[in-house]
Amino acid sequence: MSKQPIEITSVSDWNTTLRAAKASGQTVIVDFHALWCGPCKQIAPIYASFAAQYPFTRFLRVDVDGQDTKPIAAKYQISAMPTFLVFKPNPSDPNAKIGEVVETLKGADPQGLRRIIAAHASHAYAPKGGLPAAEAEEAKKKGNAAFAEGRYKDAVQEYTKAIELAPKSGVLYANRALAYIKLIQSQDTPLEERKSLRPKAVQDAQRATDLEERWGKAWVRMAEALLLTTDEEAMSDIEESRRAEGRKLGLQGAEEALENAIRLSEGKVEAEAQKMLEDVHKLLATT
Repeated sequence: MSKQPIEITSVSDWNTTLRAAKASGQTVIVDFHALWCGPCKQIAPIYASFAAQYPFTRFLRVDVDGQDTKPIAAKYQISAMPTFLVFKPNPSDPNAKIGEVVETLKGADPQGLRRIIAAHASHAYAPKGGLPAAEAEEAKKKGNAAFAEGRYKDAVQEYTKAIELAPKSGVLYANRALAYIKLIQSQDTPLEERKSLRPKAVQDAQRATDLEERWGKAWVRMAEALLLTTDEEAMSDIEESRRAEGRKLGLQGAEEALENAIRLSEGKVEAEAQKMLEDVHKLLATT
């Protein structure tokens, strides 16, 4: 993903970018422009601002007069500049080519550009909502209710039931990881139990990222779980000579998880991950 338009310089570059967009289920919006075109220059900053607003949409630019990009403009019969084309994958037909145009806009029309982007832009990946078994869905609902009421042990029990029925749900593992994290953070949880829950939280967060590697929130859970392995309580059972290195490794793992979360998220989740990453950087600087 890029927060700036990608300059396409060749047919090979074009094909590679479209294939990557199709693989990730992303919309592609293309600005066909020319260096001599005044309206193209006027709308270029606006187009770039939209690219920054919609990081999960691929914004491309193609110079219609470029020696290695002319064939692209010719293929799509570009005759007016600028021309904006929208390519969108067809979720009901995985074999469909992403090179099929779903909308065209001719001319430097900021409002028209805003309209087509709002209509077709891709957003951050989110896991599918439902679970395959009604019993699993019911257990998840009970777990969510218990969690909302601060009954984290009950939440763990319900999420565990749901996981047994739907073991491929990354959401359930992420939910149980968060319940473990809340128990670890609670002084009402006995010390030895808090210590035993740390690896469980990490394991569940790892499972969530394995199952839903494109889900930013799962990576936030991973970071939260790893950070709890670096606090004084977690380090108390480790030889003092090895604590600094162990803490550093845990912080570096959290740093990597948060970088993934930021890359894959938007809005509140992205902001939360960014704040956490700033705090991790401060901790690493003193480790």
